[in-house]
Amino acid sequence: MYSPSILAELKRIAAASGTLFIADEVMTGWGRTGTLFACEQAAIAPDILCTSKGLTGGAIPLAATLATDAIFRAYYSPDRSRTFFHSSSYTANPIACAAALANIAVWRDEPVMERVTTLSRLQAEGARRFAGDPRFADVRVTGTVAAFELAVANSGYLAEIGPKLRAFFLERDLLVRPLGNVIYLLPPYCVSASELGRLHDAIDEAADLVGQAG
Repeated sequence: MYSPSILAELKRIAAASGTLFIADEVMTGWGRTGTLFACEQAAIAPDILCTSKGLTGGAIPLAATLATDAIFRAYYSPDRSRTFFHSSSYTANPIACAAALANIAVWRDEPVMERVTTLSRLQAEGARRFAGDPRFADVRVTGTVAAFELAVANSGYLAEIGPKLRAFFLERDLLVRPLGNVIYLLPPYCVSASELGRLHDAIDEAADLVGQAG
């Protein structure tokens, strides 16, 4: 995780060199970092924006690539030889598109950003209990995203503790996907404070498990 100022500087460098700036908001978009899109926090507009996942509320796979009008016009032509053949079998799948429209309606008609703000606060409060805890190499939070990096000798995506952590959470009926020794927590926006607290308690317990394994 890095600060919005770094993203803004990357955009400035790209613009200065005439390079297109592509923002990958597949995971960070739709409120995950506390704003609708992470780019908003850096006050920038990318030339191309990639979005998926939250586009349908996670109900069904769908992705969309947004571009500036200048980029769109560069490919828009009745000449088939200039066609940007990028589609696949599921392009504009009607079920996926219907799910996206329903999700966008929820964003428009319900106080989703209020839920995001509340969840962001709860994540930050929950993470504070681990501040300075030697069992963790790092604990970081941005918006609704929290990452708890356990201090282990064998770290990385293939860390031996990864499968053990996954089994640990499943035994407690918690769907958490550790990436190696890092426990990522991206709960749905409808999660309750008590449910989130249960997840943080389980992470606390999981850290003890790592110590026992060591």
